[in-house]
Amino acid sequence: MKKAISVLLVFVMLIGMTLALTGCGSTKTTSSAASGSSAATTNAKLTLWINGKDSYISPDEQKLSQDQWYISQAIKRFEDANPGVTIELVVSADGETAHQTFKADAVAGTAPDMANLWTGQYTFQLEDAILDIKDLIPADDKKNITGWDAVTSTNTGAILGYPTSDNQVCFFLYNKTIIKECGLDFEKDPPRTIDAFNKACDAIAAKGYQPIASDDGSFPWFGCYVMNYWWAQQSGVDRIVSNCAGKTKFADDAGLISALTYYRKTMTAGYLNSDAVTSTDSWNKFCQGKVAMTPQVSSVIGDAEKALGADNIGVILPPDFDGAKITNSTIGGPGQDIVISKATKNPDLCIKFLSFLNSKDEVLKFEKVQQKVPTRTDITAADIGVSDTSATAKLFKFSGNMVFWIDNTLTSDVCSEYCSQMPMVLSGQMTPEDFAKDLDGIAAKSAK
Repeated sequence: MKKAISVLLVFVMLIGMTLALTGCGSTKTTSSAASGSSAATTNAKLTLWINGKDSYISPDEQKLSQDQWYISQAIKRFEDANPGVTIELVVSADGETAHQTFKADAVAGTAPDMANLWTGQYTFQLEDAILDIKDLIPADDKKNITGWDAVTSTNTGAILGYPTSDNQVCFFLYNKTIIKECGLDFEKDPPRTIDAFNKACDAIAAKGYQPIASDDGSFPWFGCYVMNYWWAQQSGVDRIVSNCAGKTKFADDAGLISALTYYRKTMTAGYLNSDAVTSTDSWNKFCQGKVAMTPQVSSVIGDAEKALGADNIGVILPPDFDGAKITNSTIGGPGQDIVISKATKNPDLCIKFLSFLNSKDEVLKFEKVQQKVPTRTDITAADIGVSDTSATAKLFKFSGNMVFWIDNTLTSDVCSEYCSQMPMVLSGQMTPEDFAKDLDGIAAKSAK
């Protein structure tokens, strides 16, 4: 029996506008994902929150009717295979707001059965409201899926969700035509040092092109995708964790000050668009061929190729600082997950759906819509039809040496301040030194 997917597009706000829309199923499941049972649940309804960006819905898909989205079709396939089960899809406008609303709804007793969140500390801070699924995950999933460490609580060891089916990889996406016109060849000679990167940006600007464009106002994407790598490569992740715990000082962290100073320089030198803290159209400008580079993640590759042509899209790693501890790497890993609320009445059914969504067959279907580096270890670049010379093939190589998301590593209070104030540093309204002192104050309060 076919059930229509009930899809509700909502822009999730801080005050919990989804209270009337969420809710858990009323009938206890008779199936068991852990045991591999195929028995269906009668008249069970689940609610699933999915982020509108960098997850299961690509920018290109947002232009289509909702029934054409991959996630909508996956839900329908699951419903068809499990008569009597319906899944209501609720689309959150952005991941950051989804965390706040999930917390509010959990307190109110109206949390969804499943929610798409960011991994690491973003998820760990909500552990009181999230089901530990450690003993429910099928053995094959544990074996064939990577990224479990990104959803495993550092405090309790609880596994708090399934990593989404892709390893997000950060990089500079670039327009090959522009780069060639500027006398550069990033394929044969990518800028691997800061000095070489500066010279490349100068050459691009001299030809009248904007070297880099990003929208870092509402959330510091350039900061989290690239600047955080410059920090981690100079200071090391252990030092960053130590700063958050108050054992060492952000203000004394030379790597942080260095990375922030260069982050600011990209704007003052004219490399980054001067309106980066207010703009919202950098992606459109890149897709229109007006910008040479943009800091991005793997979820946008397909859309860029459609806009500019697959042969015109290239990717490079962020350049390295001299004397850095970590080199030839980047930020990445499973940046998002899907968690199960403790309030759900159908935990086994939720597990069954998440296992289905992360199955090899489903991930291959997802890869036809968004070519990414999968979290499944039994899927290769050849399996998804990736050319050896394509941008996505390079991402497979990049993914072998990544630093896990720094913003997901920071403690929740520090991360909140960090992300909200970083645009102030970029715009010159706050110095790197004052920013670091501010973070020390937050860390000290959290340690009490």
